[in-house]
Amino acid sequence: TFLQLEDIKILHLEVTERCQAACPQCGRTGVNIKQAELQLEDCKKLFSIEFIQQLEVMYMCGNFGDPIIATDTLEIFEYFKSVNPNINLRMVTNGGARDTAWWEQIAKVVDVVTFSIDGLNDTNHLYRKNVIWNKVIGNARTYITNGGYARWDYLIFEHNKHQVEDAKALADMLGFKEFVTKETTRGKSLPKV
Repeated sequence: TFLQLEDIKILHLEVTERCQAACPQCGRTGVNIKQAELQLEDCKKLFSIEFIQQLEVMYMCGNFGDPIIATDTLEIFEYFKSVNPNINLRMVTNGGARDTAWWEQIAKVVDVVTFSIDGLNDTNHLYRKNVIWNKVIGNARTYITNGGYARWDYLIFEHNKHQVEDAKALADMLGFKEFVTKETTRGKSLPKV
């Protein structure tokens, strides 16, 4: 049998191709992308109220862009929550953009934010190019202190593997609810296929 529209319960919404970071081996680095993004009015046209009401989870995790860079990310999350108060909203981000007021508002709407932070002050920028450590930590702190459930995802590289325990201790101190390490092939030489 084929999946029917009414069977869809989880939606990954790719709201933008824009990102302030320039991470090596990211899908957007070194390719010509259009820098396109969806705005609130686009989402209202794309998704019926009935469709949004049937969803259990909607999340934004950019394949090409970071959702915090899109103009209407907060407004889109707020709209989905207004149409379906029971929906679980999630976002994955490098965390390195927006101001304190924006993060305070996101904490009121988005159920879980995963911050992709790959090291500490002296190493995170080695992979997360153009992402400023103090900005990320300040944004995470604002989200957490305003009631947000935060998760820290940590890609392990040669240059940051010695900092995993210190990063976990910092995550605990800041109030992250989860700390997840991930092995990656990024930054490694891979055999040609």
